[in-house]
Amino acid sequence: MIRRISWLTWGGLTISVAALILVLSVMRALNHRIEERTLAADPHLWVQVPGASVRALETHPILEKIKSYQGWRVYPEETQDAILRTQDGRFQGGVARGLTEDGLRDLIHGVEQMAAKQNSPTARAREKNPLFDESALESGEIILGVDLAHSLGAYEGDSLMVIPPESLLLPAGESPKFEKVRVKRILTTNIADVDAKNLFYIRGKTMNALRDSPSRQQAFVVWTDNSKKVDAYKAELEKLEGVRVQTWKERNSALFFALKIEKFVIGLFLSIAALVAGFSLLSVMGLLLSQKRKEMGLLQAMGLGPLAMRRLLVGIGVSLGAMGLLSGGLIGASLSLYLEHFPLRVLPDIYYDAEIPASTDWFLIFSTLTIGLILSYLGAWNVGGSIYRQSPSELLRNQSRS
Repeated sequence: MIRRISWLTWGGLTISVAALILVLSVMRALNHRIEERTLAADPHLWVQVPGASVRALETHPILEKIKSYQGWRVYPEETQDAILRTQDGRFQGGVARGLTEDGLRDLIHGVEQMAAKQNSPTARAREKNPLFDESALESGEIILGVDLAHSLGAYEGDSLMVIPPESLLLPAGESPKFEKVRVKRILTTNIADVDAKNLFYIRGKTMNALRDSPSRQQAFVVWTDNSKKVDAYKAELEKLEGVRVQTWKERNSALFFALKIEKFVIGLFLSIAALVAGFSLLSVMGLLLSQKRKEMGLLQAMGLGPLAMRRLLVGIGVSLGAMGLLSGGLIGASLSLYLEHFPLRVLPDIYYDAEIPASTDWFLIFSTLTIGLILSYLGAWNVGGSIYRQSPSELLRNQSRS
């Protein structure tokens, strides 16, 4: 009976530890891919001087400060809220982003390079139909996010009407300002917020009729040489008076917070499952102590002290726990390394990630094994504490002291 329960304990601990390591490694890789896609479509820094016009921004000291950094790319950008209307009367809200030709080209190429790196459906589609092989968009032409286009039922070549949101507050009978645009391309970035909300155009060529919209904001977008150091760069730029700086982390804080919560909750439940499997170790130790009282009495009668007896049984409990932890860690790490080098492509192309990747976190593996061994030791040490204080004669009579 004890042997069977011991094998079940080993198997449960192995499976739970392997699942914990593998699932968290997969989530780590998926989160890293989301971060890479975000950086491909969003600037590292968004620098704004409230109240300043574009011409004033071009002579502002902040521009000279940004240009002093080697490897940085900076472009002016304007954004505004917009309502899009199709010819058949379908409406959808969005965010219009006006960039320079160089800024838009860098954005598109960054998205394509990221798609090629991750071998996504976007990359395979663009091999046959390059997204930005022209010099630039013409006047009145836009690039539309794929999800936004889907919600509108719009296709490449269709015409749309762009209306500022404040037009909804106009009195009845008054015609709102609007601008008619043509969809030149549909963009897939694999970023939900961009694909579902954004439309892109060349500033100065399009949306001129809506330049007085209260929702329009103007700023510099900056791609730095190291996206990991944006907090330090932000602190440096904010030393200039009247400058407002946002990092890509702050602009996507809701997304990354949701990802952290998701990873924490899943990790918590998998850890609880591993802990429950580990509790069966205490059951094994309890059965061992209750069924081996006479043998313990004989060992003590032969000269084995209570402390040595406890150490012997604790060694058995720790060995059983270590077997489950090490085998689970080995299986989880092996599967994680395999998926890291050979991601499984099992999902259909409708998903943002058709592959199941992994990123092995050695700190997580080491921490899991260390904490598991410590808990195994503490659990085995504290099981049956009163038995060790009984005399050999009491143990031989198989009697317990209350």
